[in-house]
Amino acid sequence: MTARGWFLAIVFCVVATAASSFRIVLAPGFELYLGPLFYLLAYRIGGLRLALPMVVLTMGASVLWWGHVFTMVMAFAHVVFVDRVRFLGRSLAIATVVFFLTIGALAAYLFLHFHYGASPTIIALAIIRKVINEALMAALVDLAMSLLAVNLRAGRVSRQRTFSLSELLPASIMLIVLTSALVLFVGSVQKFPQDFRAFQAETGLQVDLRIGRGIFREEPFLGLAELTHAGITRQKVLISEQESSLRSPAAMAQFGCERIDDGSQVTGPNDRNTFAYWVSACQLAQTEIAGGDYYYLFSTRPLAEQAYRGVLVQMIAPGVLLAFAILLQLFLTRALNRSLRAWKDVAEGFGRPGLSAPGELAFTEFDRPIAAIVAANNSFAGLVEERARIASAVEELKTEMDLSLAANIFFDAETSTLHFQDVSLDRVAQDRSEKVHPNDCMVFAEMRNAAETFIEFRLAGDDKKDWYLLVARDLRGPGKWRSGWMVRLRQSKLAQNRMLQQARLTELGGMASALSHELKQPLFTISLCAENGRLLLDQEDDDGVTRARGKLDRISEQVDRARDIIARISRYTRIEDSDPEPLDLGDAIGATLSFMRPLLVQHDVGVQVTMPDGPAPSLLAPRVGLEQVMVNAIQNSVDSIATRRENGENSLTGAIAIGVSYVDGGLRISIRDNGTGVSLTHSENAFDAFATTKDSDRGTGLGLYISRQIIMEIGGKIAIASRELPERGAIVTIDFPKFVVVTPDAVRKGRPMEVTDG
Repeated sequence: MTARGWFLAIVFCVVATAASSFRIVLAPGFELYLGPLFYLLAYRIGGLRLALPMVVLTMGASVLWWGHVFTMVMAFAHVVFVDRVRFLGRSLAIATVVFFLTIGALAAYLFLHFHYGASPTIIALAIIRKVINEALMAALVDLAMSLLAVNLRAGRVSRQRTFSLSELLPASIMLIVLTSALVLFVGSVQKFPQDFRAFQAETGLQVDLRIGRGIFREEPFLGLAELTHAGITRQKVLISEQESSLRSPAAMAQFGCERIDDGSQVTGPNDRNTFAYWVSACQLAQTEIAGGDYYYLFSTRPLAEQAYRGVLVQMIAPGVLLAFAILLQLFLTRALNRSLRAWKDVAEGFGRPGLSAPGELAFTEFDRPIAAIVAANNSFAGLVEERARIASAVEELKTEMDLSLAANIFFDAETSTLHFQDVSLDRVAQDRSEKVHPNDCMVFAEMRNAAETFIEFRLAGDDKKDWYLLVARDLRGPGKWRSGWMVRLRQSKLAQNRMLQQARLTELGGMASALSHELKQPLFTISLCAENGRLLLDQEDDDGVTRARGKLDRISEQVDRARDIIARISRYTRIEDSDPEPLDLGDAIGATLSFMRPLLVQHDVGVQVTMPDGPAPSLLAPRVGLEQVMVNAIQNSVDSIATRRENGENSLTGAIAIGVSYVDGGLRISIRDNGTGVSLTHSENAFDAFATTKDSDRGTGLGLYISRQIIMEIGGKIAIASRELPERGAIVTIDFPKFVVVTPDAVRKGRPMEVTDG
């Protein structure tokens, strides 16, 4: 406990002891005291451990007042009862009333009856006084603790931030009723001295009449006599001419008196302010009649009991009021607790479907809002169930599609990492980071300032090489978007390769005529050589045999030529692994031109290749994929040149220029032609699937789309545009980033390039 706490505890003990050492005497036998206020307050602050010592400090003075420890024992029992009784809630006032009307009343009756021989009237008043005094103190504690927060360890007393209605309302009602009962009680007991003096005066008057009548009639009047009082059936009085004879023990024994009240000050236990004094005292009075002094002695007990009986009658109304207040408080407390429990049940069950309203409540202010909340809850619960079904469907859809809802998307170009928050309906958003494949970082760099972007990419270290689509919108800064979603594209590598193969087969369909012509030449030569060889062998001379052998060699050459043509077609059209490999760009271009030679020859198109000085450039790329991109570009150029010729320029000399150069550390392949150029409004639309300007028998609209997919997978980018005027035609530009370019010693040295002419 802090020093401030010790200071507060010491001050509390000193104040409690000082205040409890005084009693407020309303009338003889009617005293109020403050001890219960402090030991009940101590109980609410620190429990029994603090309350029991406080009982000793605050109720110790009662031993001096009444000469017994009964009141202190009752205080101990009071505190223990309050601590053990739980069904009464936290109300000390109700628990106090229950205690003093049951255990306390029984104990008080036994003690007062056997110790003092008190009458039922006095016992009833003593119990009423205890109930009012202790219950009033308890109500004050209830009210104080519902308004204040006391931390004894820290030595801090502060106002409660919130008030408990179930404590504040009953405490306030109880305090008001008990205060009213106390006012009525005070008004009743203040008549006690008046009634007592009236009885004394009447006793003195009847004594005077008896003495006067005895003197006048010369009848004996000295000795013991019985008087008649209103309400007192037998009032005995002892008349004597000698005062000393009345003070004798024998005279006092006739009345059962322990002392004579002669108006002198009495100290110690059971003084003049206690009922024990007046029920055990005799009063000695003097009167002068006919010149003679006479003394008379009588017990004050009948007078005191008659006065107490009058007070008790007047306490019927406060007693009824107190009983009504207790019943009212119990009713209000029960109704309020039931209403609060209903609030609690409704609050805890909020969101649960099928919530039912509690039974009819005592307070309309509770009944109507609770009914409205229950109705709103059941409506809300339906929405919650629907939301749960939707959330379950969304989760199933997300699982099936591998869909991730994203927020606060950010691509870190330095670490090639995509950061975002994975949003879900059934959990808190989680931070995720995905490493992007190096070949796909260029796409993010290009789209970093787009307000709404669609990016296809792969994850680094993903053996499956799955592709993902990121849709991001609401640009917040370069490479930062507010929201979007990411989905795995459910297309296997094999399916992708099949699509590429089908595209190559489609391209071969367009080259069928040229391939047929290319194969016809060696086949015609083989047929002609075979026929000539057979004729030469029929001559059966040495010269014919020699010439026939030459024809057979010619046949073998043409067979090899046809085999090469078929091998190139077969290699181009089969499904094979397109993993990147160190590739000699000169070899790749040469193989592409060799494959395209029949089409170039058929359409009379010449090709010029320009390579940079030094070793042949090399890059890390899939061979078949790169060849397919260049085949598609050359075929588009040939078709464009053919279209221009069909539009009236029959004498046009078809020309395609393939250039390879280093740009910013990377490689660039440019393919120029002198065809019709790009006729689409936006050149970027040429890379959309099924976008084409060719006739249906010449193109499917997938060539450039697939080419872009292949180049994106490598990590580069492809673009198409019309050549600047006055030149006509199109230019396809393929850029490869620096990280896919390999050093010359990583691949085989390339052979010298030739210019292939149609």
